Amino acid sequence: MGRPEAGLIYIVESMLGVFGVNDDGEIVEKALYPADPKRIAAALSRQREGELTREVVEVVERLIQRGFGRFVFSSGAMADAVGRRWGVEVEVRAETTAGGHLRDNLEELSIELGVVERASQLLSLSHEVSVLMARGAVGRALAERESMVTQTVHVLGELAKSLNALSSRLREWYGLHFPELGRLLDDHGAYARVVSEIGERNRFEPGALTELGLPRAKAEEVSRAARASMGAAAEKGDIDRVRQLASHLVGLYLYREALEEHLSALAEETAPNLAEVAGPVLAARLMEKAGGLRRLAMMPSSTLQLLGAEKAMFRALKSGSKPPKHGLIFQHPFVHSSPRRTRGRSARLLAAKLSIAARADAFSGAPLGRQLRAELDSRMERARRGE
Repeated sequence: MGRPEAGLIYIVESMLGVFGVNDDGEIVEKALYPADPKRIAAALSRQREGELTREVVEVVERLIQRGFGRFVFSSGAMADAVGRRWGVEVEVRAETTAGGHLRDNLEELSIELGVVERASQLLSLSHEVSVLMARGAVGRALAERESMVTQTVHVLGELAKSLNALSSRLREWYGLHFPELGRLLDDHGAYARVVSEIGERNRFEPGALTELGLPRAKAEEVSRAARASMGAAAEKGDIDRVRQLASHLVGLYLYREALEEHLSALAEETAPNLAEVAGPVLAARLMEKAGGLRRLAMMPSSTLQLLGAEKAMFRALKSGSKPPKHGLIFQHPFVHSSPRRTRGRSARLLAAKLSIAARADAFSGAPLGRQLRAELDSRMERARRGE
């Protein structure tokens, strides 16, 4: 094994506990985990993230008291945490002879330490801990993706406010030059695109407008309005500044489209059943409003039905007026395309299906989305036929 290095000790994390092993493969210090697979899995997971668990602290402090000042870890996160807390010299080695020796003899060591009575029991324990750690890793990964859903929904919300405000400002500004255009183009994105690309109203030719996506009839109507416009003449420098704002708005509208596509992909990844039934964008907004998929899944369907209508509900309770029948789920075609008199019933049915989908995503992973969506589509078709 070579000449021992003075003051050097290897910290080895295993299924049994945390060990301090010297160059000769001898265990100098140890701290065993409680004989509970859940606690073992939790400790190993926390240590992988660089958290100083009770076992690590006990072993390191006792080794320092015995004069060891150089610690070798297989985990960079753990090495950094120990170095910061105790100011000792640390290094990281992915593989060490000491660690390999301990793991190779783990069965004998587990019996010697009284952790298990037979080697087969260690295999069973190892399997259970591995399954728990895998589940925990999947859960943390999904939680991180859910956080991305939440942040993306927030950004889209702020972006919508900014786009509406700036689009209104663009209409007012460019309206000084061509006021009739605001009446002819309701869509903010199309308005910004036309102003950005064309500029002065004397350049509003039908061909140029159709190239920008306007239907031929609308393009000709806009062109006629431009020729007869009562708007004020504008200097080129003024028009250039307006076009610059319009160009930035076009870029923001494109960014919003890309962000909505990303949000759809996130929702389908984290909650495939919910995304199938609600549509990915509505699914993401429901998760964000509820505070996560798990919270959404644990809600009664009646609460899910009113998510997003909290202000209306409080107002109804205060004034004694009729309570709302739906919140965010009004965006779903199953609700907003229903006749007004049946929207309450439609909202209740949709909320029930969404609750089942969310629970399947959060707890079982069973692929129920297509079946639930088919049941909704069938109900919509019957409603159209008046059944």
